[in-house]
Amino acid sequence: MENLVMLLELAYSAALASVSDVMRLAFQREVQEERGWLSFLRGWCVHVADRVVYLNTVIEELEYCSSNLFVAQLLVALRSGDDVVFADSIMYFKAIRDFEAEKLENLQLFLRASEMQLTRRMQFVARFNII
Repeated sequence: MENLVMLLELAYSAALASVSDVMRLAFQREVQEERGWLSFLRGWCVHVADRVVYLNTVIEELEYCSSNLFVAQLLVALRSGDDVVFADSIMYFKAIRDFEAEKLENLQLFLRASEMQLTRRMQFVARFNII
């Protein structure tokens, strides 16, 4: 019912009398909203991908320091038991990285599904533009 009211408001504001004009306008509005959503999703995918790269770099540095304690001693004063801290830190950042990588995969799947939805909506707009 809410969508019907929105369609009627669109028709009234555009001074359209034809049902096909109302439907075309509604589908065009849906396409515009979907394009905005896709833009947001693409930006979020870039953000998450950058986070995965950053976490990979942190993990590589921690693994390097863990395997080469002399380098780690140049960076920080090591105490006994710090090798355990390195191992725990590596596991912690790997868990975060794996979570972010899975989130990125899911976002990319969602993005592809949203792109297919946009394509369908654009096809409907094209049909009503022909009428």
